[in-house]
Amino acid sequence: MNYPYPQLDRPPFCWQRQSTSDPKVSDWIQTVEDTSNFDFTSIDITVLGVPLSRSSISASGASETPMAMRKLWKSFNPYHIEYDTDLTSLSVLDLGDVKQHVTDIGKSHQHIKEAMMSMRKYHPHALPVMLGGDHSITAMLVKGWKASHPEQKIGILQFDTHFDLRSLEDNGPSNGTPIRNLIESNTIGAGHVWNVGLHGFYNSKSLKEYAGSKGVHYVTLLQARKAGINHTVKEALKQLSKEVDMIYLTVDMDVLDIAYAPGVPAGTTGGMRTDELFEAVYTAGSHPLVQAMDIVCLDPLRDVGEITVKAGVHVFLNFLTGVANRK
Repeated sequence: MNYPYPQLDRPPFCWQRQSTSDPKVSDWIQTVEDTSNFDFTSIDITVLGVPLSRSSISASGASETPMAMRKLWKSFNPYHIEYDTDLTSLSVLDLGDVKQHVTDIGKSHQHIKEAMMSMRKYHPHALPVMLGGDHSITAMLVKGWKASHPEQKIGILQFDTHFDLRSLEDNGPSNGTPIRNLIESNTIGAGHVWNVGLHGFYNSKSLKEYAGSKGVHYVTLLQARKAGINHTVKEALKQLSKEVDMIYLTVDMDVLDIAYAPGVPAGTTGGMRTDELFEAVYTAGSHPLVQAMDIVCLDPLRDVGEITVKAGVHVFLNFLTGVANRK
């Protein structure tokens, strides 16, 4: 099979792989260097970079995230000591990055949607993980899934400081509107959204009222901590699994407290700790209906000592640890 992705640029670089019994993540994740003999059907996980941040409401360098995360793979082992899980049981392929237009956000969004459709065509058995990019990409990725599986009901599990329900009329298809975009385009039902992590002074009362009027489920961080964040996530998954055919996990890195994530466009105080988020994504990854995930709104250009990028790689690997332990 030839490389089946006209919407993508292949990975920008390939690590020189070390032959060792103790590989790094950079040794384990594959890239397609020669398609003539590559077995695309053998892949469990596809990784897709989505380097778009022009659609961010606040200034953002989130377009740099896919490259920044790839560069740190050499610093991580594909083994999680706390769960005694060897991730090399999974076959993971880095497909590269979605091509982005210099000025045309609509065209970039179309490429993102088409990239998801191609993944569902060529790897329908594989679980896609997307490295954003700002949160606007989520709407396009979910629309691509829906176009590929029109019969499926899609649920959204969202870890976020914000509702992301701003008016499309006022804000367009930006990182402040992806969930509203999906609801108003009838891609998902509003009642199939669960948002965990809202806190503080970072959402307007009108957005809360919109969420309530549409039936969006949300749990503030204070409520989640009182009930137990892991318990809250399990309850959201339990309720969604009764109503939908697949669950899409979207992780906005601004859900973390700015002390743990200085490299986000809209950093906030009072957010999650990294250990809370890592356990939450592990729990989500463990659930069989969670069939896609993205990591968004991480800005390496604002980061300090790679703190946030390292946290993003941890989120990625903790999610895959959950997936590996489904077996």
